Amino acid sequence: MQGGDPERGQRLISVYGCSSCHTIPGVQGAEGTVGPPLTAFGRRSYIAGVLQNNAPNLRRWLRDPQGVVPGNAMPNLGVTEEDARDITAYLFTLR
Repeated sequence: MQGGDPERGQRLISVYGCSSCHTIPGVQGAEGTVGPPLTAFGRRSYIAGVLQNNAPNLRRWLRDPQGVVPGNAMPNLGVTEEDARDITAYLFTLR
């Protein structure tokens, strides 16, 4: 993953509250059960069952999940492009 800072992305996951819904390895307190666990996220084939799992699609999903799958449980959190890039970099370290 080029252009992202995975360490910053790991911190941002807590800032945006992702840990309240997801279990995310390496993020303290990220033991949510509303959304799917993000364990081994970098090895997944799809995001939300509809987008091929690659960096541009993950950034799109993080910035506008309701635009990708209207009515899904993930809210639009106002993730910036820069923050989405860094969160994406972190999630792709999870293999």
